[in-house]
Amino acid sequence: MFLNLPRISVLSTLLMTGIAALPPTGAYAQRGLKDVPDPDPAKQQASFQVAEGFAINLFAAEPMIAKPIQMNWDTQGRLWVATSETYPQIKPGQAANDKIVVLEDTNGDGVADKQTVFAEGLLMPTAILPGDGGVYVGASTELLHLMDTDGDGKADRKRIVLSGFGTEDTHHMIHTLRRGPTGHIYFNQSIYTHSHLETPFGAKRLLAGGTWKMNPHTIELEVYTRGLVNPWGLAFNEWGQSFETDGAGSEGIHYVFPEIVMFTAHNAERTVRGLNPGQPKHCGLELLSGDHLPPGWSGRYVTNDFRGNRINSFELSPSGSGYVSVQADNLLSSNYVSFRPIDILMGPDGAIYVADWYNPIIQHGEVDFRDERRDHEHGRIWRIAPVGHRPPARKVPADSDRGELFTLLTSPEKWWRDAARTELASRADDALRQEALQWTSRQVGQSLLEGLWLLSALGSPDPAQIDRALTDADPRLRAAAVRLMPEAFDATQSLSRLEQAVSDAHPQVRLEAVHGLRRLASPEALLLCTRALAAEQDVFLDFALWRTFRETEGIWLPELLNNPRWQELSATVLIPLAKAARSPAVLDPVLARWRAGKIPPEQSGEVLNLVAQQGQPEHVQALWNMARAGNEQTRPPLLKTLVTLSERRNLSPAEDREQVRAWLIDADLPTRELACQLAGWWKLQNASQELRTIVTTASEPVGLRAQAITALARLEGQQPLIRSVAKGEQLPELRLPALEALAAVELNLAARTAVEWLGQTSDPSQVDRILNPFLSRKQGPDALTRALAEAQLPTEVAIIGVRRAGSLSPRNEKLISAFQKAGNLEPVAQGLSPEEYQALAAAVLRTGNMRRGEQVYRRENLQCLKCHAIGGAGGKVGPDLTSIGASAPVDYLIESLIEPNKKIKEGYHTLQIVTVDGLVKTGVPVLQNQQEVHLRNAEGIIEVIATEDIELSRISPTSLMPGELVSKLPRDELIDLTRFLSALGKTGELVVSRQRYVRTWDVLNPGDQIAAVTDAIRHNGPAHATGNDAGLPWKTDYSFVEGQLPVSSLAMMRNVDGLNLQFARFYVEVITAGEIGFQIEQPRGLRLWVGQQEVTAGEQVRVELPAGRHRVTVAVEPAVRQHDLLRIELIDLPGSTGQAQLVN
Repeated sequence: MFLNLPRISVLSTLLMTGIAALPPTGAYAQRGLKDVPDPDPAKQQASFQVAEGFAINLFAAEPMIAKPIQMNWDTQGRLWVATSETYPQIKPGQAANDKIVVLEDTNGDGVADKQTVFAEGLLMPTAILPGDGGVYVGASTELLHLMDTDGDGKADRKRIVLSGFGTEDTHHMIHTLRRGPTGHIYFNQSIYTHSHLETPFGAKRLLAGGTWKMNPHTIELEVYTRGLVNPWGLAFNEWGQSFETDGAGSEGIHYVFPEIVMFTAHNAERTVRGLNPGQPKHCGLELLSGDHLPPGWSGRYVTNDFRGNRINSFELSPSGSGYVSVQADNLLSSNYVSFRPIDILMGPDGAIYVADWYNPIIQHGEVDFRDERRDHEHGRIWRIAPVGHRPPARKVPADSDRGELFTLLTSPEKWWRDAARTELASRADDALRQEALQWTSRQVGQSLLEGLWLLSALGSPDPAQIDRALTDADPRLRAAAVRLMPEAFDATQSLSRLEQAVSDAHPQVRLEAVHGLRRLASPEALLLCTRALAAEQDVFLDFALWRTFRETEGIWLPELLNNPRWQELSATVLIPLAKAARSPAVLDPVLARWRAGKIPPEQSGEVLNLVAQQGQPEHVQALWNMARAGNEQTRPPLLKTLVTLSERRNLSPAEDREQVRAWLIDADLPTRELACQLAGWWKLQNASQELRTIVTTASEPVGLRAQAITALARLEGQQPLIRSVAKGEQLPELRLPALEALAAVELNLAARTAVEWLGQTSDPSQVDRILNPFLSRKQGPDALTRALAEAQLPTEVAIIGVRRAGSLSPRNEKLISAFQKAGNLEPVAQGLSPEEYQALAAAVLRTGNMRRGEQVYRRENLQCLKCHAIGGAGGKVGPDLTSIGASAPVDYLIESLIEPNKKIKEGYHTLQIVTVDGLVKTGVPVLQNQQEVHLRNAEGIIEVIATEDIELSRISPTSLMPGELVSKLPRDELIDLTRFLSALGKTGELVVSRQRYVRTWDVLNPGDQIAAVTDAIRHNGPAHATGNDAGLPWKTDYSFVEGQLPVSSLAMMRNVDGLNLQFARFYVEVITAGEIGFQIEQPRGLRLWVGQQEVTAGEQVRVELPAGRHRVTVAVEPAVRQHDLLRIELIDLPGSTGQAQLVN
């Protein structure tokens, strides 16, 4: 990145002008940096904007409650709250005195009037669940059960239920205790927690984030889900399906099920995304229920955007085996920065209760634990109820008799059903079991399921009632019944029922059947499971099937190789089955069928990918034989696979390799390019003359010549030619590939050659490409440092060199100094003093302009959009910034910009890998397992490194964001940029709308190729832009935060059918086929194509689409449109079965 900006740095400017610009007393800076909102609850409540039809009141506040973390109700209608005034870290010498508090509303006025401190002297209790005669508490390494045995309201007995949970990070310890429908207890832990536990059923481990499932009676413990960064939300719907939210993720609500693996899971080979990519971080989760709620609210999920001081709601609709989720109206929003909702529950009175952590500071390790703004004494519980709602007088479950409790199991309010079931389970005896069975036998629909759950909780599941549910007309009930089968049937009985379920018409039933068959893990069960492979797939079913066959490979693979029944499987089944295998033995039956023509041609790419990943020498030879016998259509994919096998796994055919030489001379261009690569990887010394001829023949395509010179570098005796080209003595068009090739064989000479070139270049865009071959090698930075010793460089080139050296991991101070000396740059001061930060923060609040700041943020040379997303649109290298302004103080934002290494967000630490070849790979780990590591580098590209190729792997203290990125910005631009960031997510400022606006675009901006591109479109017509012409240089661009794309930034294609046109396009993923709708603001002057079919561009566009990904292309005629901002929204159409989401 070349910053064509004044050389006076922000830091220097601050010293000259920043502090002098303060008011005489400096009060404004103090107000901007240190003041926090008035803690008066009345003033806070006045800031709340509650959804129509609801009203809010304060249920409890200090001194009754302070710093609530989690809350749960008991069957007496009391609210139990885990609180911690100690968080985030106890002070030296301080006595631990965190509390478990019980709150009661004894007169029914919606306000707590009784408080009991049930337990104190605890250290940061992070989870709570009343039940089993006491209360479960997550406390540090332990899950405790506290009881009051003498009736004084105070805990006097402590039982350690489990011990060995990780405590590496205090906001990642076990949390979010919830009781499941059958009485099991679920709870979560987060990414930096490593738990190792001894249980009555053996050792259990969970490294990083995930969800535990425990039987409270037997203490049988299992890992239910794996992954997520900081999952502080967990809820079950009325059919027993489970959902989670992530307090440090950006994918909204996650649909979860047994053994699902999500982002950041330890040793993950594959992960499943959330339902709302691009959503802010969420904490807590609750399903609203009851016919007393305002219209449209029952059935919604509510969760806390604690950073943005608001409570979001989402509407989930079944889609395949899972769900699609659409954000609906906010339940509550506020501009009160200390309002931090972190837990949310419905209560017995039908109201919604919100635990408000109340704190202006929510960053954990990124802000000093002793920062004076951290609040340790306040906290609230808010109550949100429908306007005018008066709950009917009724006994709490604990005071109800059995008959009354059974009646409550049919309540429209989920709270009462759950509480009644819990209370009944606590009274278990033989008479109750018999009564429960009789009651269940009379029920249908969801009430039947309530009875089945109760029987399970009582330890007496009834096979006949489960069978009745398995044949019900409602697929939701059938799916729930499949989940209960292991408790009622043995393996043989289960298998016959799962045979029906795995072929069920509804994918949610098939998904549950896959889980059941995976548990049985017999050859017969897994053969049945292949039936689901032959049916229609979606992301959840596909993952569950992959996981099933991945974990049971030792059982089914011998069957596939030896059992005729397995060998009859269709290609539709065989290919995904093979993808799940680790053993290369699976390739033999796949390749045999492929060579026999029994696998459709459209699946050939999948076969070749399998060979590239797992192929052995005999498979490589077989592929090579097929390539030699192939033609121009079939040969290139085979050769590309052979290149991959050579490059990644050092595999090559053992015989008959001479054909490569012949192809170098005479073949189609793709074959010749791939032959060049193979000649180099296979070190075909006798092909050197053919390669030299290609390199030196000016009429040959440049891309082919570049491949040839790269191949020559791997052969002996070719260094003189490569040196000459790298020095610029001949063939200047090949200088860069020659330099890259030279760096692989003669690093020091290549470094000296590169420095000479840097001293001559006037093109800043070349600098990064010249530096890349050295900064990506272990010894490369040292070689560059030596080569720069006596060099002189243009100032602009040296600035780029300093930036690149500063972004290395670890930061290379010697190379930075070498670039500064060579470019005659003054060293930039490292960081600001507290007074300078204070001055800058004051200026941001006083003079910063968020609109101008967004323009700075969008500049291509700063690359902010390349690394960070807003509303899901943008790069994934750094954290999503959707609500950063509502969560982070201004001084934190400034320090993050100027000294990014001090503010690395959890889940975004950089991993540095050095390969056995001496190459250095740096990026954010996306996936890590025993076979490979996936790194997302600073360019946003995911690189895959095989673990066997890794010499060194370490977490780097260096951010991928260069420390010098903003240091050359003029002071006013840094102030505006910070003001923009501080506005993100703040109510009344820049909040990402819940509307599904197109935010990620491809735009046709061809730069110096404009003439050729315009000619192509002019010759073929505007519809040519809708096709797949590789010569059209589409570039990714993003909408403003408010959803508009500035059309003025698009290149103009002139005189196309007599018109001047600009082009942009976006993608939509249709999940369920049907009519899909778009809303277009100001459609005048637009033409629209879906795929290659033109549709009329009106204010509302309706188009029938099949499932799959579709491209929508827009042509803009600015002379007619006369409106710069383009905003398109994906909308739901009433009555349509179509479901879609935008691809960001």
